[in-house]
Amino acid sequence: MSGLEVAGVVLGAFPLIVSGVEHWRDVAKVGGFYWRIQKEYTKCKRDIQYQETMYKHNLKELLLPILHDKDEVARLVSDPGGKRWTDKTLQERLRGRLQESYSLYMEIIDGMNETAEFLRKELALDKIVVQNKLAPPVPNNQKRPASPQRPSKPSRNASTKDLWDWEKFRVKFSFNDPIRNELFSQLNECNERLTRLLSSSDKLSALQKTTAPAHTKQSSALETALRKACEKSALLFKALQNAWRCSCQQYHFANLRLEHRTIPDICFEVILMFVTPSTQISTPWSWRALQCGHMKDCSFPPKHMKLPVRNQPSQCPVPGEPASSSQSIKQKKVAFASPALSVPRIELDILDDPRLNLCQRLGDKQCGDCMGVIGHDGETYHLHPSDNNKRPSPHDTITLDHVLSDSFEGYVSRRERYVIALLIASSVAQLQSTPWLRTGLTKDDVLFYRRNDDDREISYHEPFIRQGFHTNATSEVNEFNFYSLGILLLELCFGKRLEDHPLRKKYVHQDTDTKQAFDVMAALKWSQSVSGEAGDDYALAVKWCFTEGTLKGQNWRGEVVKNVIRPLEMCQEHFNKTSVF
Repeated sequence: MSGLEVAGVVLGAFPLIVSGVEHWRDVAKVGGFYWRIQKEYTKCKRDIQYQETMYKHNLKELLLPILHDKDEVARLVSDPGGKRWTDKTLQERLRGRLQESYSLYMEIIDGMNETAEFLRKELALDKIVVQNKLAPPVPNNQKRPASPQRPSKPSRNASTKDLWDWEKFRVKFSFNDPIRNELFSQLNECNERLTRLLSSSDKLSALQKTTAPAHTKQSSALETALRKACEKSALLFKALQNAWRCSCQQYHFANLRLEHRTIPDICFEVILMFVTPSTQISTPWSWRALQCGHMKDCSFPPKHMKLPVRNQPSQCPVPGEPASSSQSIKQKKVAFASPALSVPRIELDILDDPRLNLCQRLGDKQCGDCMGVIGHDGETYHLHPSDNNKRPSPHDTITLDHVLSDSFEGYVSRRERYVIALLIASSVAQLQSTPWLRTGLTKDDVLFYRRNDDDREISYHEPFIRQGFHTNATSEVNEFNFYSLGILLLELCFGKRLEDHPLRKKYVHQDTDTKQAFDVMAALKWSQSVSGEAGDDYALAVKWCFTEGTLKGQNWRGEVVKNVIRPLEMCQEHFNKTSVF
């Protein structure tokens, strides 16, 4: 029996002990001597209830950080014999919660179990005579035997023996009070040890987090990398938008690959597309896959703008030299030649070519290793063609919505779904409020491409989002809603769309606002099953998206890193260690 199961057994023993002492009370009332044991009975029952309450408090304090849900803890404590107490996953979480204190904690609970069993036996009613007195009266139609014989009259010796049993019963309850007190003292000591041990373990864990902030440093570094990715991705979009010097700009689209960017050095993978309303219209190019970023070894020659700034020698008045006037007295002066002030020739290396016509350059198949350099607001991006084996045509593109639908004929493993979940969460932290992601991300926005070598193979670990180049600017958003991210993580957890779930189908909506409200309601109920499916880390990420659905201010990215991305990374690590598919 596991330690968690023993803890449940101890919890279930207290109601049995209470039931035993209540039987003693009932016997005393039937025997007519309850007034003699009332004080002992009241104290005994109060001691049992106190130890039961203390033990429940210890269990709740132990389980709350593991389950993260007070309602679930309450359900677990109220069902001592339930199957949840045999859950191996919960047992492992308990071991991780207590760490080095686990063995000692379980030994104390084993001791409580033995003491509770002794106390239960001490209060048990073993005498048949006494138990018969507590039995319900026999109905009148069953009192008279079927035979015509006269009922036998109890002998005087039997009556005397019954009275003696009653008296022994009363004496036993009264004089066994020291034994019960000793057992209660042992239970109390065990409860106090559990309290002190758990408190000490929690304090040590808190100190370890304070003195070893490696995880915090990693989160801070990740937040910095994602913030930098946000800034550079926004500038890349504006640089591309400025580079379109054509009348067909409305037909150009950029597909940005979603990546979990953990380092400051950033290079974006972009697929540019020329999509016309009709397939009969010929275009100079259809799509080009590019790597956009700083290329140290790029052979593209920079455009030098040489700004010759040369000043002619200028005569500067000698300090202290008086101004000449017609009234000044002529006297001998020593004249010093003023130094000629000149500014050397300045050359400014401006890498981005303002004359670059991106649409025309994309149609040039002889452009070489670098198609040019674009830039915006001081940030430059080399455009290098990528050896991409994906086929980004509209016919070879599938959305995440289709992948999760019941009509999808392919298969996406759990591992692949969790990879997508981390990529999407990280991308929301990078692209939220940029031109790439003007509104909340949905499963229709996430795209996958097939490969050239196999039409059936899809790169699930390389999702993209698509954005057109609109001239109207979007104002900066300071308030963010993460309900859509929570729904995406929930759907990827189970590999099923929210709208296909029975919880969502029972809500009928009439307008967009009502639909969103019903989506969140159904998702919240569905999210209660995430822990059993994907573990606590994944469940924590989903729960945060709904409970902290709206954030204001500049620190929202740090909150997403701490409460969503880091838990998903932990989930990924656990998944890779166990190799569960």
